[in-house]
Amino acid sequence: MKYWIIGFVAFCFVSGVSFAQSTHVSLDGLFDADVFLQANGTGLTNPLDEEGRYLDAATLPDGYQDGTPFSAQNGRAEFLFGSLLGSSLDALIVNGQTLTVPTGSYGAIDLALLSAPDGFGDPFSQIEFRYADGTSDQRRFGPIADWFQSPTALDNSFYSFTDDDNVNTILEFAADFGEDELQYLLQDQGNGNTGSNRFVDGTGFALYVFDVPADLTNATLGVTVGNNFVISVATEFFDPETPDVGFEVVLNSMEFYDGFEHRALGNLRQYDLDMEPFLARQTGEIYVLFTDATPANGWGPYIQRMSLFQGETRSFQETLAPSIDTSNAEVYAMFQTDGGDDEKPYLYDNNASGPSNRGHRFADASGSLTYQFDLPDAVDNAKLTVDMANNFIVSLAGSSDVVRYAQVSPGTVEEKNFLVEEQGSILSGNSRFADGNGFMVYQFDLPDDITSAFAMVNVGNQFFIEASSGDDDYTVEHDWVFDSGQETRDNSNLDSYPIDLTPYLANNSDNIVRIRLSDGVPVDGWGPYLTGITIVNKVESDVDSFVEVMNAMDLFGEDIRNEYNKRYYTIELAEVLANNPTKQFFVRFTDGSSGDGWGPGVFWMALYSGDLDIQSDGLVFDELKTTLGDPENYGAGLIHRRYPLNSAKTLQDIVLPASPDSEDDSVYLFAATLKNAGSSVSDWMLR
Repeated sequence: MKYWIIGFVAFCFVSGVSFAQSTHVSLDGLFDADVFLQANGTGLTNPLDEEGRYLDAATLPDGYQDGTPFSAQNGRAEFLFGSLLGSSLDALIVNGQTLTVPTGSYGAIDLALLSAPDGFGDPFSQIEFRYADGTSDQRRFGPIADWFQSPTALDNSFYSFTDDDNVNTILEFAADFGEDELQYLLQDQGNGNTGSNRFVDGTGFALYVFDVPADLTNATLGVTVGNNFVISVATEFFDPETPDVGFEVVLNSMEFYDGFEHRALGNLRQYDLDMEPFLARQTGEIYVLFTDATPANGWGPYIQRMSLFQGETRSFQETLAPSIDTSNAEVYAMFQTDGGDDEKPYLYDNNASGPSNRGHRFADASGSLTYQFDLPDAVDNAKLTVDMANNFIVSLAGSSDVVRYAQVSPGTVEEKNFLVEEQGSILSGNSRFADGNGFMVYQFDLPDDITSAFAMVNVGNQFFIEASSGDDDYTVEHDWVFDSGQETRDNSNLDSYPIDLTPYLANNSDNIVRIRLSDGVPVDGWGPYLTGITIVNKVESDVDSFVEVMNAMDLFGEDIRNEYNKRYYTIELAEVLANNPTKQFFVRFTDGSSGDGWGPGVFWMALYSGDLDIQSDGLVFDELKTTLGDPENYGAGLIHRRYPLNSAKTLQDIVLPASPDSEDDSVYLFAATLKNAGSSVSDWMLR
């Protein structure tokens, strides 16, 4: 069976837009930067970054001419630029300027913006629209995607930002093994360095000491950290190898998050801890100790930054979801893949990782994500649009006669509902393993009316599987080493092994069964590597199997590892719904490059009939390059962003936000186009 894709970018165009209804705002008198250069040209102002990059004017599209309005790549706006082809000032650095506009009524304004290298991450900045009646509207200006990112890099991502401009910083440093950190690091053991950040696993620790004035009475310790951490504090030196002596635990992530283990930095953010009780002791020292909250599995604290300050920081934490016009669509499901209530009814088989600290799921190596949807019986045509990135494979399957009674994946929030014994077993990524004398026991409370079922145990290495009727009287069901004669140590036998549970449901009024996994050869440490257990009514479906419908390698011809292809992809579902009376189907996401760990990152999806208008940032020009010839396989992000205006009022001027004190980089504005009132426009911006 074959399912056809009719498009992979779901920026739906707005019909009825006439460029004759546009008014171009003159920015010539405000230009203060030279951004576009011809090859070997000399810039009139500083380059965009420390490497000396400008944008290469030779990579502007064929047909572009200075002084002539040019339609953006997405067809939704027309811009009149300054002199991009010659050596001249052609952009303004956004920093509080007032744009005087032709007085009139307008429906929206389109901006051509470049965030190079990475400006206006501050989400508190506002762009202000002032009207002739003395009123004004404000909209959030930042964040803006970096010029080497996808323009939709921030869509459906959880964005966390801490503004400390209005606090008195006593000390601050990044935990990057640099000189600033080392002046505070007193002792460390078993630490690693990943992405220039310190992490502490197992029995390791990191101990910092801060010298503080004896008369300091109040301060806050700000720690940006993720994964499973314990932060302890003392006011005099104690041995960090015995953290229970002398140190006081001020934050344990396992307690803070109700026993959930974080292994994808889903909890990475700044935690503010009150130091007033410790300062009251007036010892002149604060000792801060980091240890692993789950020392058996190696997912301890990942430390990015620490600070000691007075005053209050402003914290921003929000998922940046673009506005979506659903007026021309019938929506059956729409959700972000952040583990929330909107996603739960559809997540069928989670054999992947996440949600991450960005609120998305990712399926690397042998991992997979499967969602199940049931459409109304009358629906014969529908679309599935997914916001995703990297090296993905998307497959579809139609209705199935396999009934699933229960499913558990190691490391997920739901695992603790099934895992009744974890004796020495260890979580690692999306798997749980048990070596030597370790084992794990999962218990399933099955529907009272069933008399037969199968446990599909996805496991590899030297596994030993036993089952029982809800007690400790276990029967051996599968001994890999004995049954196969192989002592597998490379997980090459990772597969789904069916266990017939029918004997364990007989004379079992509660219909409770247990599955125990242990090491088939305890002496060599290659016990069961478990990625999931599913309880079903039958081993194989008599209906449809999965068929690949989209592959990033086919679309882009390379193994993408930096999310430059993050965008909205749409799959037509007419064929999978044909001859499918139940209108049930499954969508599965797997890794197109399973050996390197850059599989699909999935952020959001929607199931609908008709057309959605996803109102997000897009590119003005495709395939722009810098004067250094990069980025290599895609274009630098000169983006188009739209802000709505109150068309019932007369617009007078626009005030751009001032660049925050904490910003080192700039955002450049090249052109602004007003849509006259009465033209068909949409609210197109990151909320």
